[in-house]
Amino acid sequence: MESRDCKDNLRKLILDMAQKELEEHASTKGAQKYFEGNVDKVINNNIQKIGKERSSNSIYTKVIKQGTYQENVVSVAKVIKKEEIFKSKNELLKFARYLGLNLNMKQSYGQILKKVSRHIYSNRNLYSKKYVLYRRGNQEYILEPEKIKNELFESYRSKTRDDMKSIARLLDLNVKDDEGAEDIRKKVINYIIKEKLGKKGDKKS
Repeated sequence: MESRDCKDNLRKLILDMAQKELEEHASTKGAQKYFEGNVDKVINNNIQKIGKERSSNSIYTKVIKQGTYQENVVSVAKVIKKEEIFKSKNELLKFARYLGLNLNMKQSYGQILKKVSRHIYSNRNLYSKKYVLYRRGNQEYILEPEKIKNELFESYRSKTRDDMKSIARLLDLNVKDDEGAEDIRKKVINYIIKEKLGKKGDKKS
């Protein structure tokens, strides 16, 4: 089982990020309740994705996270060289591009390694916040809280959109697939107002 502290810390971090974003928009109790109830599910989905992939991306994030703990550029280079995948200059170049560095095959392996290591070391504060080490049992995962927060928001938007679509269907309103929850909500409110005004007009006559 994962450490309770580890789980709670990640959970709190994501909920705090979501709360901060909610404050910039219309903060609602419904959204907060949804986030609290579904954050573990989204975290688990991310862990499952990593478990299935085991792709070069998971190696990249692991190396970046380990690189943030290093004391100098040379130590970061050692962390990179430990990974079998980076014995190849081509793979190291792919990693450099993943980091947003504009390098090419004309440069030597040593030059690419130095630039990649310097980049990670120079941006260690940024990367230490971007990637979080999460332990579950004997396994370690590198998760991105920002990505999880965005998925949580998207999950909430999908739910509210589906809820509003159900209400619109009950009222026989036409709804397009690309309409968001707010657009549908406006349609529903406008329809109800028109209906009420129509009924009031009928009563007066």
